[in-house]
Amino acid sequence: MCAKRKESENKKQLIFSNEFYSDLETDDMLYAVLIRSPVSAATLISISHPNLPEGYRIFSAEDIIGKKTITTLDEKTPVFCMNEIRYIGEPLGILVGKDEKLLRELLNDVEIRYEERMSAPKRLLAERIIQVGEDVDQAFQSPDIADITEETWSAQIRPNSCTEPTGAFCFFREGLLHVFTPSQWLSHLRKSLSDVTGIEIKKIIITRTQFSELDTNMLWINSLIATQVAISAIKTGKPVKLVLSRAEQQQFIENTAPVTITHKTAINKAGEITAADVSITVDGGAYNPFAHEFIDRLCIASCNIYCPKSVRISGKVYSSEKPPYSVDLATIDSHAIYAMESQLQKIAEKTDFSPLELRQINNCTNGNRTHLMPFFLNCENIEETLQAVSHSSDFNRKYVSYHLNEKSHYLQNNNSPFAPPLRGAGLACGFSGSGYNGTAFFRTNPSLEVTLTADGKVQIHALPPSPSVWSIWRTIAANILKTEKSKIILNSNFETEKEPEAPETIHSNISIMTLLLESACESLRRKKDSSVLPLTIKKTLSNSRKTAWDREHFSGFPFKATAFGACVVDVELDPCTYRENLRGIWVVVDAGKIFSAKAAESSVKAAIQQTLRELVEDDTVRCDNIRVQFIQSTSEPKQIGDIVYSLLPAAFAMALSQALAITITRLPIQNDTLYKLSQKAKHLFDKQRALEQTEKSEKSEKESAEKQEQTDDPAQNQQEASE
Repeated sequence: MCAKRKESENKKQLIFSNEFYSDLETDDMLYAVLIRSPVSAATLISISHPNLPEGYRIFSAEDIIGKKTITTLDEKTPVFCMNEIRYIGEPLGILVGKDEKLLRELLNDVEIRYEERMSAPKRLLAERIIQVGEDVDQAFQSPDIADITEETWSAQIRPNSCTEPTGAFCFFREGLLHVFTPSQWLSHLRKSLSDVTGIEIKKIIITRTQFSELDTNMLWINSLIATQVAISAIKTGKPVKLVLSRAEQQQFIENTAPVTITHKTAINKAGEITAADVSITVDGGAYNPFAHEFIDRLCIASCNIYCPKSVRISGKVYSSEKPPYSVDLATIDSHAIYAMESQLQKIAEKTDFSPLELRQINNCTNGNRTHLMPFFLNCENIEETLQAVSHSSDFNRKYVSYHLNEKSHYLQNNNSPFAPPLRGAGLACGFSGSGYNGTAFFRTNPSLEVTLTADGKVQIHALPPSPSVWSIWRTIAANILKTEKSKIILNSNFETEKEPEAPETIHSNISIMTLLLESACESLRRKKDSSVLPLTIKKTLSNSRKTAWDREHFSGFPFKATAFGACVVDVELDPCTYRENLRGIWVVVDAGKIFSAKAAESSVKAAIQQTLRELVEDDTVRCDNIRVQFIQSTSEPKQIGDIVYSLLPAAFAMALSQALAITITRLPIQNDTLYKLSQKAKHLFDKQRALEQTEKSEKSEKESAEKQEQTDDPAQNQQEASE
């Protein structure tokens, strides 16, 4: 559908479209490309072009009508660089014209004048310190300690996406600004547009087009791009469209923040974690509005479901001269869970405890360990889930068998095509929290309305959910109200002042909005026979759920709902090519009440396939044997698909570590990582064997020398003879 037809639609201020903004076009439309900084630290003087054709123009900070920055959670970001350049690729201006191909050519000739400056020192963007129990340093000196393990883990898993890059299509006519873009944060987009253009909020018409990305940069950089395009449309008086290139999308939108976590862990003879010292460092990039939420979520997940008796967690986010880094808020916990689960595996390798035993001993539901941490994850059926995944995958037998063969890997000729494959099994468990109570988004409580009309139709007033969630909602409403699914319709019309403040990804959360829907439908069922139609029931998230988390003391229940799961990966490596072959993936999830088992299984399997594309850089790991199982439960429904990101990366890395007989400490791996690690492992093994042989030889020589001394001693000989 072209923009002209869109313009003739009913003058709503918010429209939801199933189209892609990049497909929209008009006869007089202009294209746009961003002019980006070639350096990371400089003072901008000017940008110009020596010979722009007629109809082609450059706009910069000087052309902005209103505010020259947008505000995201108290962080101000320039629409275009005004003076100080902070990172390579920072937008300095925008070039517009009617020929998209020519624009790319003209972009190469843009003259950027600047004065280079010294790199700015790193700024501390956010920090969180947590201490529980007795002094950690003293705890590590306890005589009860049986083993201390220390390791550093790094993760920077990038989404492997081939979806439409972000951008916007804008035009300004009859005093109204029309914006077509795949925004996930509509209130932020509308306010940013109004601030930068000076146009009243009620005169901004937003059409939310198709979107699929879920990371934080899509939330706010999308608004930034829309303001840049809107300025161009207003200045030229023509429709303008900007679509980021695939390279720009990867560099500035899908650039996951690197996370480094150092664990120092002590266990006693019973296998209990008695002390844990965790240090988390995150590179936030030049700007990062979500730095505080990043580090808080990582700190909460840093010990996963385990409860050390004494723990110190230090989390910090620093700025850098890199583009703003991003994180998917739904899967940010996975970085910390990967590190903690891998740490447990390393402990298991050094002790007599199996990976399963360590998890059973230390989880937060095991006896008196329940209340050792300041926050409660409220995970249920941990023991049942662990037992189920271990049984279905035959993990214990595989782990022990592979472990027995692990030490003989490098005694064999593994380069032979006839050599047996190297095998490993990895077990990981973890949680997926939904509806984070500490988020800055919830200034108002999420709500949902259900209306029963006089003709028997049921309107659910909410932002459009995903197709699978919408199918569940229709089933719930139809079952409670005893009506046909065809009579359940979605109403996504919002008055501007009632537009949800939080991003769509939060308001579309199944575990929050589904509970509100159930409650609204139950109230509607009780009142419909005694009320005049139409009848509307509105349900809002109760304050008790919000106050369950104490922000000041960083304690309580951090999530409104928490799913728990466990995963086993069985892998083998070809000894010649060092290519991984996944023999099987087993996942067991406790996600509360399951409304549609088929949809839930499809969601988990889709997440598995997506994650497999992200574990090896520029490659895809494949697995044909995937088994998914759910723990039967009648508790509140939890988010399902995101749990895979907390489980699969850790289980995959641990399985490879066992197969190689050396620990993988960084994800994602590269194509040559396995070969390099195998060579390192062989070198360490040969070195250790040589050391053992030297010690054995020295011991033998010493014994021989002592025996010879005894033989040469006359007194000793005489005594022996008399005896």
